[in-house]
Amino acid sequence: MFKPSFTTKSKSWLYFISLASLIALSFSSYFLANTSQSNTEFPVSSIGVYTIIQYCLMAFFMLVAWSLSPKSRYLKNYKLLLITAFLMRIVLIDVEPYTSNDTSRYLFDGRIAYEGYDPYSISHDAIELTQLREQWQPPKEHAAYVTIYPPLALALFTFSSSFGVEKAQLVWWFLLLLAGLLTVYVSALVLKKANKLNNLALVALSPLLILETGVGLHIDAFSALAVVVAIYFWQRQLLLYCGIAIGIGMSLKILPVMLLLPLFFLQKSLKPALMLVLSWVTTVALIYGTTIALGYVPVGSISVFFEKWRNASPIFTALDSLLTNSQVVLALFVMGVIAVLFIAYTSFRYSKARYMSTSAIYFCMQAALALPLMLSPVLFPWYLLPLVPLLALRPNIYLLTWLLLMPMTYEVLGNFLCCQQWQPALWPVVLLGVLYALTLLRLIYHGIKKTSKLNHIDNS
Repeated sequence: MFKPSFTTKSKSWLYFISLASLIALSFSSYFLANTSQSNTEFPVSSIGVYTIIQYCLMAFFMLVAWSLSPKSRYLKNYKLLLITAFLMRIVLIDVEPYTSNDTSRYLFDGRIAYEGYDPYSISHDAIELTQLREQWQPPKEHAAYVTIYPPLALALFTFSSSFGVEKAQLVWWFLLLLAGLLTVYVSALVLKKANKLNNLALVALSPLLILETGVGLHIDAFSALAVVVAIYFWQRQLLLYCGIAIGIGMSLKILPVMLLLPLFFLQKSLKPALMLVLSWVTTVALIYGTTIALGYVPVGSISVFFEKWRNASPIFTALDSLLTNSQVVLALFVMGVIAVLFIAYTSFRYSKARYMSTSAIYFCMQAALALPLMLSPVLFPWYLLPLVPLLALRPNIYLLTWLLLMPMTYEVLGNFLCCQQWQPALWPVVLLGVLYALTLLRLIYHGIKKTSKLNHIDNS
């Protein structure tokens, strides 16, 4: 009788220690922010290493908390975990961004719109913006390019910048805090509906979701919220609202639109599938139509961004070393088409099966969102935020490893912050490439196995 009591007590203490450690590691962001601004005795060139260490430690304690968290179907039993998730986010209120300078770009784009200019047509180095540049100090490496962000993202930037240069970042932080907390809350509802509430720690305590929202201050936090809200409506067969959520998410950042691929083919009849697409089309048309009516041309410089920047893309790096530019584009297009057909076929097959596997459905969603990220020549850790809630719905070693490996690409921060040199190392790309290869082999095996199983079910 003594041994089980001791084991339970030990697990409780270890769970508490892991949560306390996560809060302490959130506070370490103040040290990293000061280091990035040369306000400590540690060299700025080491910031990349420190950032990776922080992510690794937070990931370790998240996994410990996940394994020891309550195995309950009731949200009230996760109070300590949720309090920790809230504290980890709220303590980052005064931390200056050190993982990227995108916030400065966001707010300056918003201020350009606030002053009556079109950020889609005027670049940061325009003469008309000289006085604004001196006041807002946007990143110099983006000076020659117009904005790349969709209309709703620009609207959020404009709202934040309307509070002035002194308060704009704080307002933006509060908006992201709200998005982060809502993501945790809606994820909890989604996980409860899926009977997977025991995986809540993977969202609530995710270092990627917490730090890229509270420190990186990236718009992708809203993208993650849009994805989980869309899944919430899909679970309840509210496809009209699901399509609206995807349309809103696409108008914040393009990635959520990929959810349409599996969700369309997962419908058992054409009517709900068309309702999903029609609500999405209507939402996007209203948002972009309003933007155009206001005098903006929402095209931006996204193509220029992908032409100029390279980061953490094993597939693109491998192809680029072997093929010409046109051949690389063709190869990526063919790979994309094959992958899209695979996801569509798999989704359709499961929709017609007598017993629809929810695990397979979530796999199709994961694959759809991961596809453009894997084929992109540019991949930053925060791009993966929308995948975090999907990981909790279907935990697997491959997606979890991808989310844990991506912060390794922050090794580039040291040279970038100290010397303005963007020279990513090859070793994170190699690690990601190995993971991609292992994932592909697993998918081939899994596909063959599942196809045989479905054929057997259908024949019987």
